Order: sequence, then structure tokens, then C-alpha cells
Amino acid sequence: MSLLPKKTTSADFGANMTNGNGKTGSSRPVRPACEDPLEYLPQKRVQEYAKRQTIYSPDMHCDRLYLVTMGRVLVSAINGDGSQAVTRIVGKGSLFGESALVEPEERHESAVTLEATGLMSWTRAEVEAQIDRNPRLGVALAQYLARQCLNLTDRIENHIVHKTPERTALALIELAYSLGTPRDDGALRIDHLTHMTLAQYIGTSREIVTSQMTRLRRLGMLKYNYRFADIYTKAIEEMLSSQGVVLPRPSGASQAAGLASA
Repeated sequence: MSLLPKKTTSADFGANMTNGNGKTGSSRPVRPACEDPLEYLPQKRVQEYAKRQTIYSPDMHCDRLYLVTMGRVLVSAINGDGSQAVTRIVGKGSLFGESALVEPEERHESAVTLEATGLMSWTRAEVEAQIDRNPRLGVALAQYLARQCLNLTDRIENHIVHKTPERTALALIELAYSLGTPRDDGALRIDHLTHMTLAQYIGTSREIVTSQMTRLRRLGMLKYNYRFADIYTKAIEEMLSSQGVVLPRPSGASQAAGLASA
């Protein structure tokens, strides 16, 4: 039984889109549906973490695969000079800590909660034992890891090909679809993220992120305050499509509406 029920997301994210000139916008091919590891992982007790609590870091080895059941987790790569680059912002229903499934080695990665967060977790031995009992978990994890590689490839391509305005808009789309909840006016609402966090995720400065967010707000594509941001993905996608930007493909990652009862 799945640990978490499915959350309905846009089935045509970035597909068959028209811009202001009536032309169909380009997008990456839609990825086929994959098996969900949460269908096969056993229920575990949820452990609660406080806001800004470190889950693992270069000084605290990651030895478990984690599932977010409540809240959000910031996963960062730590550079040699001590600076960090945000690699993922993990929301409810998503996995992180995949490095625990491979041979232990020195890793410059940290995971910190953004707010009060609930996590399930499994050791490598527990995951391997469950794969022995149900080999479909191995297939589902392989597909999940392949999706993560494709998502990372997309982000690297965006960083190389596009300038900061396009990267900012693309990042907001990605975060809206992975973390957002639908609003009656068509927006997707995400809980507040600081401009510094967004800058570390996009790979730019806080001042530039503030400038680009202000621009999108003036265009009516974004509303934000200190509690949340409403992202009008359709309008942003149409703007990017009219500029010839290739839109990100759906990740196919499982998202959660809430924790299923045991």
C-alpha cells in the first residue's frame, strides 16, 4: 500500500501551449509514468524535526533514505570555501538522502529543515531487505533516480543556456509544480522562500532575484509576501514560450496530499 496518496498535478505541464501570437510553445517531451517507490516502501514511524534543524551534513554522515511527510527540506552542496548551492527543495511526498544507498564516502552535502518537518526514513539495509522481498521496489528506485538525473540535467542546461531572467522564471515554475497547491485564480501557492534561498537555488545574487521577482509581480505573473508566493505558471510559461525558451518537462515525481492512515 502506498504511504501517501497521489496529488493531482497538471497533466500538460508545458505542453500544447499557445503564446500571445497564437503559436504553439515548445516543451520537452512528456516523460512516461514510472513506478512509485512509495508503493513498496514499508510504513515507518514519523520523526519530527524543528525548524532549521540539520538532518545531515558533511560532519554528520547521511545513512538513511528519507521521505518528507510534512514540511520542506533544503538540500545543499557545500563548496570548498564554505559557500553553498541549493540543489533541491524537497516537499511533502518526496524522497532525499539517496546517497545512503551507495557506498559511503565523503560527501559535501547538507539537509536542513525549512520549517517544522516530519520524516520517515529507511537505512540502506532496510531498503535492500525490502527489495529482496519485493523486487519491484528496485525497479521503482532505479526509475526514480533516473528522473532525478534528468531533472538535474535540465537545470544544468538552463544554467548554461539562459540568462538570469529566464532562469528565475523557470525556477519558479519548477518550484510551483513540485511544492505548490492550486488556487481558485489559477495560481500555484508555495510557502515563503527567502530571496537568498532562491538565489542559491538559481545560481545568482539575492539582489538580482529581488529585481526579477519585482518584475514578474509588476507583470501580474507573481504575488508574494512574507508568508507565501502565488505563481501564475500559465502566464510565465506563455511568456517564456513566446521568447523561444524550451519549457521543462514534467518530472513524474510522486507528490502527496497527506499521509495515509496506517
